[in-house]
Amino acid sequence: MALKSTRYRKVEPAALNRRSVARQRVKVSRASFRRSSNRDIKADLVDISVYGCRLEADAVFQEGEEISLDVASADPVTAVVVWHKVKQAGCRFKEALDPEILRRLTLAG
Repeated sequence: MALKSTRYRKVEPAALNRRSVARQRVKVSRASFRRSSNRDIKADLVDISVYGCRLEADAVFQEGEEISLDVASADPVTAVVVWHKVKQAGCRFKEALDPEILRRLTLAG
């Protein structure tokens, strides 16, 4: 049972996008990632922010899987798969991406 003071309080709709930083749309086909098997898998980078990215690849992803992401000429970035669906995965970087690398990638897209 609701209290009188909260019964008629307006509730804002839930936010669909829970990201603290917006992702930039890119289309980088020079990306690849590596699993613990040490085999490179070609991937397309669909969008990116300093905290994470979305990949497309002919691969099956698993939530919680740790990958090493190679993009363009940047050093490999360690990321964790936080969601996946058919041929796509959303990854969170272990450490925030250098803003200069992000700038280069968004200009390359």
